[in-house]
Amino acid sequence: MINNNKLKKNLMIVVSPLKIGGVDLVAINLQTHINKDKYNVIYYLNGEDIGPMEDYVLKTGATIFHRPKNVGKSYIKQYLYLKKFMIENDIDIVHSHLMFYSGLVMRAAAKVGVKKRVPHSHMTNPCIQRSHLKNFLFIFYHFIMKGFLVKYGTDIIACGPEAGYYLYGKKIFKKRGIILHNGIELNKYFYSNEIRNLLRKSEKLNDSIVIGHVGRLNFVKNHTFLLDVFYEIYKINNNSVLLIVGDGEQRENIIKKADKLGLLDKVIITGIRRDVENFLQAMDIMIFPSLYEGLPLTLIEAQASKLPCLISDTVSKSAKYNENVDYMSLKQSPKEWAKKALYMIKNDRNSINISNLCKDYDINSVALKLEEIYDNI
Repeated sequence: MINNNKLKKNLMIVVSPLKIGGVDLVAINLQTHINKDKYNVIYYLNGEDIGPMEDYVLKTGATIFHRPKNVGKSYIKQYLYLKKFMIENDIDIVHSHLMFYSGLVMRAAAKVGVKKRVPHSHMTNPCIQRSHLKNFLFIFYHFIMKGFLVKYGTDIIACGPEAGYYLYGKKIFKKRGIILHNGIELNKYFYSNEIRNLLRKSEKLNDSIVIGHVGRLNFVKNHTFLLDVFYEIYKINNNSVLLIVGDGEQRENIIKKADKLGLLDKVIITGIRRDVENFLQAMDIMIFPSLYEGLPLTLIEAQASKLPCLISDTVSKSAKYNENVDYMSLKQSPKEWAKKALYMIKNDRNSINISNLCKDYDINSVALKLEEIYDNI
């Protein structure tokens, strides 16, 4: 049993191993901005991998627990172990970020008497092509888990309406759903010419047109198309650089394609960075051609820095706050994307009004809203 002070409520956060970015970062941002005097925070991580953010989380006073390997892949065993863990640690609140798997978590929590049960949706329909058998099993899994989420979740929340409709169903979310924006520390991202110039100098970007992208290097982010767009930009203006901030399983494939296009010396991959906000300052535009997304935190951060963003129309329409953000279809050619991007760069970044974004995405306001959800039992 984890030794907790029962003058506080025991809050169990269920998420995957703690990486820099995505859902993991959203969970950490929320946890580090709620009132530390009210909650004992216990992370229940669905896997044994040690994420790069674990040391940081431990320094905040939270406890981290990895689901043991010997529990195995059986959902029945995982369900039983969840119940055992919640009982042993006297859990008061469960907040799960693991999409449909959260249904299993919610059911376990309800069965052992946890009064506050919060599933959290972060993505929309991935539209992945599967075999008929896999698709049938996936639909069946969704049907069962969605039922658990709706029945056992006391407060069903999502980062945006589309994410809520996908996880809980449109009718249910419109009736019961709560939108909790992916809050950020806004002041870190405010545009600064000084930071822009310093980073451009340190990274030897100088007066180049910097086409930017931030995110995990995986299939969903569609880097193949991004490289095709950059190739068209480079043909128009060879004083261009593609700056990719992130890392992942597609790194080698990206390098191979850049080499094939003759762009290897024009593509920079920084790897995982903890100073993403500085790189956003150095960019001239963010191109985000994802195959599917919910409401990416990266786009909120980019808009907080007034960076123009050209994004695929598969991304939630709720992602747009600034007037220098535009959508394009992936059916349009890379050449069309390139022309649009170069046109958008011409707009004055300093003139962009971000007051609406600041109102919705200030992390302190979002954390207070989450506390109200936790405490309203």
